[in-house]
Amino acid sequence: MGHLPGTGGGTGVRLGPGDPAAPSAAAGPEGRSTPAAPTSGMLVAAVEDLQEHGPDLGWPEASSLADALIDTVSHLLVDLAAGAATPSPRPQVIGALGAGAGALDAASCRATAASLRRAGRLLTEAGRPGGSSWAGAAGEVALDLADLLETTAAQGRAGRLAPMHKGPVLRRLHGLRRRLDAL
Repeated sequence: MGHLPGTGGGTGVRLGPGDPAAPSAAAGPEGRSTPAAPTSGMLVAAVEDLQEHGPDLGWPEASSLADALIDTVSHLLVDLAAGAATPSPRPQVIGALGAGAGALDAASCRATAASLRRAGRLLTEAGRPGGSSWAGAAGEVALDLADLLETTAAQGRAGRLAPMHKGPVLRRLHGLRRRLDAL
């Protein structure tokens, strides 16, 4: 997939105030400012941004589950960009399981979390009243996954997470998977 104009040639999507790709605010009821719905171009740019990152949690099972969740969020962004009323069926692909634990890469976790936050905001904006009924829930999952990655990166400052963290991280990842499967 090629890069969209204004996405910086794949350097990541910046959706801050003043960014031409950011949704503009429109006057809503009672004169309050409400964000405009994300455009298809913004959603596709968010997919490209997500695909540039991948968290390395130090455990192949956890990293694979996180990658599968990110892939699902990407598919949901594409469905939303295509105007789908319901999410399309998604394959559940999980990579290599059972390999030995390695070092946690906090930078990859933080970069992926930032990308997930941008995608999550777009999905939640699209899920506001009058928008997609499932997009808001998908956005909450993306934001929760971003929180998990940031927490994991902070806990693993020594380059590894303690074995006692593996169970809670895996439970949260499986919980996020169940929430996406319910859409």
